Amino acid sequence: MNKTDIVKNYISNEIKVGRIKKGQRLPSCREMAAQLSINKITVNKAYNELEKEHKVYSIPRGGFYLVDSEESTKIALKEVDFQSVKPDEKLIPYREFTHAMNKAIDMYKNSLFGYEATGGLASLKETLKIEFEKDGVYTSTENLVITHGAQQAIVLILQTVFKKEKGKLLVEAPTYSLVLKLAEHMGIDVIGIERKKDGFNYKEMEKIFSSGEIRAFYVIPRHHNPTGYSLKEKEKRRIAELSSMYNVLIIEDDYLADIGSKKSCMPIHYYDVSKCTVYIRSFSKTFMPGIRMGAVVVPEVMVGDVLSLKHLSDLNTSKIPQSALNSFIKSGMYEKHIKKVKKSYENKLKRAAEMFNALSPSAISWHVPSHGIFIWIELPNSIDMLVLENKLKGHGILIKNATEFFPQKYTKENYRSDVSCIRLCISGVLDEQIESLTTLIKILRGLLENNVYKK
Repeated sequence: MNKTDIVKNYISNEIKVGRIKKGQRLPSCREMAAQLSINKITVNKAYNELEKEHKVYSIPRGGFYLVDSEESTKIALKEVDFQSVKPDEKLIPYREFTHAMNKAIDMYKNSLFGYEATGGLASLKETLKIEFEKDGVYTSTENLVITHGAQQAIVLILQTVFKKEKGKLLVEAPTYSLVLKLAEHMGIDVIGIERKKDGFNYKEMEKIFSSGEIRAFYVIPRHHNPTGYSLKEKEKRRIAELSSMYNVLIIEDDYLADIGSKKSCMPIHYYDVSKCTVYIRSFSKTFMPGIRMGAVVVPEVMVGDVLSLKHLSDLNTSKIPQSALNSFIKSGMYEKHIKKVKKSYENKLKRAAEMFNALSPSAISWHVPSHGIFIWIELPNSIDMLVLENKLKGHGILIKNATEFFPQKYTKENYRSDVSCIRLCISGVLDEQIESLTTLIKILRGLLENNVYKK
């Protein structure tokens, strides 16, 4: 056995006895050289061979890490769910919110059975007005409506916009799948415009706007679902200018605003001098999905219609969770909670980026943002997605095929016909489960190397 094999054999035994685990850093070349009385160059050569065999991966100036072992290729005891958009249960502030809820019940104990104003609890609207202004969204409380999550806000706006006049809805391709389903249910014609990492083709956007057919443009400027892309300031300003020029209503879904981005990052609403942008915010993805709390800033000309529709659909949003959220924000607990959530998501995304940088084959295009919850992967269209999904399921890994995020009428002629797309959501994946991305990448690499293509 040569000295390189001695190093590789030693590492293999360390893995078998459990002293080196999946995702764990291998001993440094200096440490290994001293342990085995072998030259550091030989150790480095052995590590590089292990990397070529896809058993370890390296991070520049960060050492070598174990990719996989026999144990890790078995079905996971607990599924690693990259499909669902949900927070890690460990990040949900049960105890703190219980305190806020009890305080709300005590505060409103004499009016628990009464109805609240359709537009929302006045004190919460005042609080949100102040919070929104910190992010460049300036509005009056009269134009702010509390809703059952962002979903109800989207429904109310689409109903208001398209109930009287016919027209088309422009969406990003890809986009949030629920909006496509809502538009189909309401009989709204949808047109798609490709959302790229660097934004849009603005000549194409102006051509679409100038047709006079577009009544509204639904857009997710930052932490885009499903790609994770975020628009730059000049791009948001350009969209605001074009929408004002051609009288197209912008429906801005800023559902993950609290998760963070650059300090200078502003919403499209900030750049809209005509103030005809609908701005939607959600607390479901960053806080507690079950309380279904969202808010929408509505242009003055639409407020009456939106409130009338909301009154018809549910009279009002429950007072207790509104009051509890208000208390939670004003006490500073929400800000503390968001910092914890941001740190968790950023750490997972950073780790994911390291693994993709180290392991991903060149045939795969991927995007891992610094903030947000989504990872976007583009694969050669020749790969059989069913084979891929089944192989990953065999390892307890669930992924989301991105087909549903594209409008039906948005044909492959409009989008790159040579790729298939996957969306991964990291929000509900445990910190230790992020390492399963090494298995995902290894399987992708295997399919590419073994030419597992569509029949």
